[in-house]
Amino acid sequence: MKKVVVRVNDLLHKYNMSISELHIRTGIRRAALSELANGKRERIQFEHIEKIANTLSIEDIRDIITLVEVPGDFEELEN
Repeated sequence: MKKVVVRVNDLLHKYNMSISELHIRTGIRRAALSELANGKRERIQFEHIEKIANTLSIEDIRDIITLVEVPGDFEELEN
């Protein structure tokens, strides 16, 4: 089973930035960024992806989101 992961923590480390700084530069709520960073948010708005990409001059969306393989019930049902 695949899961979409928002790579906020990776971006914060890469750009030597805090959640607060990313919040100020993007206008995305600090709580929303924190939830994304901690994997507690199930949805991300396209507008947030765009704001992060524009703020950090990111050209490839895979720098922001990625798919990872996770064990899940679907795989167990197939076997």
